[in-house]
Amino acid sequence: MLRFIYTFEQVIHHDSLKLGKSKEEFLQINGPHMATATHVIVILTDAATLSPFVFHEVLFADWLGKRIVTAMFKNVWPGLRPSLKAILGDCPAIDFETKMYNESLDVLEHHIKPLRRVPGVVLEQSYLNKMSDGLKPLESLALVKNGATPVTKEDGDPQVFISYQWDMQGKVEDIKNLLEHNGLQCWADITINHPPRGTSSKSSRSSVTHQLDSGLETLQSQIQRNMKAASVVLTCLTPKYLQSDNCKKDLTLAETFHKPIVPVLLRFSPLESAPDQVRKLLARYSYIDLSNDRLYKQNIPIVLEKVKKLVTHRGYS
Repeated sequence: MLRFIYTFEQVIHHDSLKLGKSKEEFLQINGPHMATATHVIVILTDAATLSPFVFHEVLFADWLGKRIVTAMFKNVWPGLRPSLKAILGDCPAIDFETKMYNESLDVLEHHIKPLRRVPGVVLEQSYLNKMSDGLKPLESLALVKNGATPVTKEDGDPQVFISYQWDMQGKVEDIKNLLEHNGLQCWADITINHPPRGTSSKSSRSSVTHQLDSGLETLQSQIQRNMKAASVVLTCLTPKYLQSDNCKKDLTLAETFHKPIVPVLLRFSPLESAPDQVRKLLARYSYIDLSNDRLYKQNIPIVLEKVKKLVTHRGYS
């Protein structure tokens, strides 16, 4: 059993008889249970990192907005897919690997169904402190267990890398300004003094140079340097972007650097029209629709909140 679904007073899990023969059949069998659940508990083990069922369940739970908590029985953070890291990294997690099982179970039970009253003033505060200390964001918990320390970013390093096509430069500037107004340092090649990026689907950025204090640096090397420094990659989807070489290069680079990707839809763009490699990379993520004024006003706070969470909890390396 890799996953548990907690729904009111009932705990449901999938087993070998409930997996189905395809992703669609699996979700058809297990989807209704997850839809009615209040909490989703991810049992993190070696097997979980390779399981397509865990992968699809976590994506589905995130799409449904379920409250996810990870029970870490094995620290397999380095082996998780980037999309699972993006979802689970900032969710609460409990250490079952190195802590006493009963103590960790108490923390899990309290997180799902907190006691309304704990007898005794001193005991109550002590108990609540213990329950609180037992919960950490998964990424922080996993990386501390590996002996990692928080990353100290250099001044000027971006927190958000924005990947886009020049056909929507004005909208991208609006998004960049909003993020920066909320304290998130962004990098996009909007202000760089070079010919418009991606003016054709076959455009290449590698030959463009930009004068820096340290000398000449190609745009491609700037892209690699800034994406490596960033905590999250924001991809701005349009039909031209999906067909561009820039899209394929940026998404592949994000996967190489294990960066979480947040896709935003600026124009209606059928994913089926994208090249196979692009389609496979984006199929792991759910986009946020900003394709008209109403949806932009409605959903831009969601973009801001998601990016902030990813930036906040990726302070480890």
